[in-house]
Amino acid sequence: MLKLKFIVFIFCALGITSHAQNTNRELKDLDVKLYELKQSLHKAKFSQDSTQIAQLHLKLGDFFYQLSLFSEAIKYYQDFRNIYKTKDTSYVYVENALARINLDLKKFDDAKNHASKSLQISKTLNYNKGIANVHALLGSIAEKQGEYKKALEYQNISLLTFQVLKDSTGLAITNENIGSIYEDLEQYNLAYNYFKKAYGYAKNSNSDIKINIINNKGDANSKNGYFEKGLKYTNEALKLAKETNNSSQIESAYKDFARTYSDMGNYELAYKYLNNQSIVNEQELKRKNIEVVSTMEVLYAVKEKEAELLLLNKQKQITEVRQYIIVISAAFIILGLIGGLIYWKKRRKHEKHILEYKQQLLQVDLDKKIAQETSLKHEIEIKVSALTNYSLNIAHKNKMLSDVSKTLSKLKDRNITLIKTKLIAISKEIEADLANQNEWTELMGYFSQIQPNFFENLTKVALAQLSASETRLSMLLTLNLSSKEIANILHITPDSVRIARYRLRKKLPIDSKDDLLVFLLHL
Repeated sequence: MLKLKFIVFIFCALGITSHAQNTNRELKDLDVKLYELKQSLHKAKFSQDSTQIAQLHLKLGDFFYQLSLFSEAIKYYQDFRNIYKTKDTSYVYVENALARINLDLKKFDDAKNHASKSLQISKTLNYNKGIANVHALLGSIAEKQGEYKKALEYQNISLLTFQVLKDSTGLAITNENIGSIYEDLEQYNLAYNYFKKAYGYAKNSNSDIKINIINNKGDANSKNGYFEKGLKYTNEALKLAKETNNSSQIESAYKDFARTYSDMGNYELAYKYLNNQSIVNEQELKRKNIEVVSTMEVLYAVKEKEAELLLLNKQKQITEVRQYIIVISAAFIILGLIGGLIYWKKRRKHEKHILEYKQQLLQVDLDKKIAQETSLKHEIEIKVSALTNYSLNIAHKNKMLSDVSKTLSKLKDRNITLIKTKLIAISKEIEADLANQNEWTELMGYFSQIQPNFFENLTKVALAQLSASETRLSMLLTLNLSSKEIANILHITPDSVRIARYRLRKKLPIDSKDDLLVFLLHL
């Protein structure tokens, strides 16, 4: 185990310099791109080119959507719709983008509304590619809501349209979407067949699509019990992800490796790949946080400069109005009064603009806090991953100690008295180590950091007093561990785990038809 941790440490140390250099380079590119887009927008506004203004709003919406800054992305997409009145393919693209954002935010009604508008415009324009894309999008929305039959209907319409268009990339993505639906329905053979078709169409697609399809092929095989075949595809996806420096897909591959090896009972390799996943996840989290914060800082600076420039222009206008009023009022008192009224109106308008600029700055600060909150959520996910790693480590240690104990117990029947006495003593020491409660105290301490009120809430709702073993079982079930993993951790048989679950249900206010895990997760 120490050797494994040392290897992971060396891997992290070798990669950190290259990762930092790539991150700095990417951040610089983002800053430059945002600055150039804002400068282009300023020039377009100055020249009053409405078409160019609309297109730049569209590009800025795409820029912030790529960074998952949805509030800014929605703002620029809506500005595009307000400026660009022609209902053409660009309008379809924006409606689809707004539908995807609302889908990511789980606002399914809003997502459907935008998708419906996109479909209506696409049909009016006879824009077949738009029709295919929006049906695929409607299928994804239905899938997220668990409406799998409707999702398959939409995806099949999309598939037929892409077949008519002979669009290989569209066919690859749609076949993958259908495979994903069948995977949710646990029809893994069907899912694998669609993933296989998707990969056949993805030859001319970008590497991200290929990697995702290969990962899905491995996942479908592993879930279907074909572990070796699943591992082969996962390894292929990992190799391609490393070649293209795709951190998200690298993390996904490590996660699939860990789950597959865990299902195979190889907890040491499962622990290794979970560690690798944690390292990649932490690096990607840091990179994204730095990327978002850097972009927000640039955006803040740009908005601040724009606000200062507008403020100076307004102040200049006020100064000119004042001078004009002074000159006119000297000759004509009536005109002076009229000028004063004009000044008062412009002053109010100016103050209104200043208030709007201040609100924009407050919105930027709010977005920063949202980014920080997202970062904290990711940290919690990392802690959950560490807690699961610790549980798997306990299971692996308990299994090893149990096997050694059984072997030593068999040796004690030999005739040599001295060896028998020594082996009995060793066996007792190992059994004592298995019964050690310190690890449980440490594990429950980790768990309490993630769900501070779990044990207190469990005790309150219980119909009868829970034993220590029942409390531990509740915690392990909440971690979504299998019966086999729980049996290894508790040093009991899987049948004993089933009986313990039954007794635990009897002590909780839960109906026989309700799921025990769902009940525990909602405490």
